[in-house]
Amino acid sequence: MLCIAVIGVSFSAILIRSTTAPSNIIAMYRMMITFLLFLPASLTKGRKEIKEICGKQLLLCCFSGIFLALHFITWMTSLKYTTVASSTILVGLQPIFTAVIGYFLYKEKLSKKGFLGMLLTISGSSMIGFFSFHAGEGHFYGNILALLGGLFGALYIIIGRGIRKKISTLIYGFIVYGTCTVLLVIINLMLKLPFVGYTHKDYILFLAMAVLCTIGGHTIFNWSLKYIEANKVSITMLGEPVGATILAVLFLKEIPSFWQVLSGILILIGLYIFMGIGEDKTVSLTTYNEG
Repeated sequence: MLCIAVIGVSFSAILIRSTTAPSNIIAMYRMMITFLLFLPASLTKGRKEIKEICGKQLLLCCFSGIFLALHFITWMTSLKYTTVASSTILVGLQPIFTAVIGYFLYKEKLSKKGFLGMLLTISGSSMIGFFSFHAGEGHFYGNILALLGGLFGALYIIIGRGIRKKISTLIYGFIVYGTCTVLLVIINLMLKLPFVGYTHKDYILFLAMAVLCTIGGHTIFNWSLKYIEANKVSITMLGEPVGATILAVLFLKEIPSFWQVLSGILILIGLYIFMGIGEDKTVSLTTYNEG
């Protein structure tokens, strides 16, 4: 399931670069469409669960949605200033933040092999980030935004790790995506960005992002947070820059540099080591029933 999620989110950068709309508008429509797709099932199948949610749980879900909105704004804007590979790899540094915060909040630890795999993946990401900083002022600004996107993404994952043990994927996504949509609408109103007037292709791409990247990507990650530690989910997300870079070559003719290729190889090796830890069992089969 995590592999499917990685493939889903890998399309994000490609679809974003193919649109003509501003970054904040892209994020708003992506989340709004996702929320609307969640709405029917949430109000029917999940009505009882919604009524039983306590104030603290609702507040945490709202904070998660806020951090998700900030993650999208900073990361999507970074794609306007730097390459797909650099942006996705730098935003993928979020496991550093996730591992540190997860250790203090949930006492989640890594084995020696897990730490080695994480070190390799982060080394690969850091390598491309370092060389990207020398690509000019615009690239530097884009890289900083991507790094902030990684921090906000980590906070989104950390909150999800705690709350998903108590709330189903459906209702968690419903509240988080709804909050994210409301915040993005408010921000776009303040920035006086036009909500309409975009091409038919743009609206199709918004729908594709909602289905492929959010439901087929982020929602699966949210589902997995009930069973897998936050740092493991974050590490798995580092497969996104590799997939995004390959897709950028195929669809955007954006050829990666030597350092980008080398960083991708390190990321794949690190993921192989990290995900191949046989003795590190995180969940039993009996836990896969959400009721």
